[in-house]
Amino acid sequence: MVTGVLTLWRHRQVLRMLVLRDLQRQYTKFRLGYLWTIIEPLGMSIVLWFVFTMLLGPRKLGLQPYLLFLSVAILPWWWFTKGIAAMSRVFRRNRGELRNSLLPTEVWILRVLLVSMMEFILSLPVILVGMLLTGFWPSPLIVLFPVAIALQFLLMYGLGLLISSSAVVIPDLARIVRIAMRAMFYLTPVLYSISNIPAAIRPFASLNPLVAPLGLYRVGWWPEEHESLVHFGVSLVVCLVIFVVGWIVFRRLEPRILKGG
Repeated sequence: MVTGVLTLWRHRQVLRMLVLRDLQRQYTKFRLGYLWTIIEPLGMSIVLWFVFTMLLGPRKLGLQPYLLFLSVAILPWWWFTKGIAAMSRVFRRNRGELRNSLLPTEVWILRVLLVSMMEFILSLPVILVGMLLTGFWPSPLIVLFPVAIALQFLLMYGLGLLISSSAVVIPDLARIVRIAMRAMFYLTPVLYSISNIPAAIRPFASLNPLVAPLGLYRVGWWPEEHESLVHFGVSLVVCLVIFVVGWIVFRRLEPRILKGG
């Protein structure tokens, strides 16, 4: 694993160039360009806010102000779903380039992950818009926001290694991942607060690896949103286990990836 990290570090300039090129291609395809990075999650937050506060009436679904509460979680969720979906297809879509490339195989996964992370960072003004609209500002605990980004990055890299390499062996895996993502949206505290989960099943909910990073994202505005240290520790351990398992599976399947399946 250490050797893999050093290999990636040696290729950091090439990786940086590839990420910037992918971002440039992505934004030049549309007239609004970068603005779509803000419009999509902001639009989704507004629609969900309208449905759960206006159409369905006031209900104790999350914390107030609900629009900001949604926005803070929608952005990392958007990063998670787009990144995992892209990584699940990366090897099957780039077979020809992969065979002729001199780059380490894991660079292809990291490239996709970094592109999705940059889109997430570029979409953060959505949270600023939410704060301006609601007049609700963060506490000093906002310093944990970068920690949440690092934790989610580690989780997604592990899942990306696991899913992308397994998809070479299991062609239908990308479709299974899409279905799983739809289910996870409701099983993850995006629309609701961790405190809305009944205490009896909260320990099982902490097995969801997204619980820890989402709690860290929100705790800067809502200190009561932090999970107990035990539950947070469980979610953190699950993230680390996924990363290690993903790395091991990727290394074992790498010869098959290079052969094309």
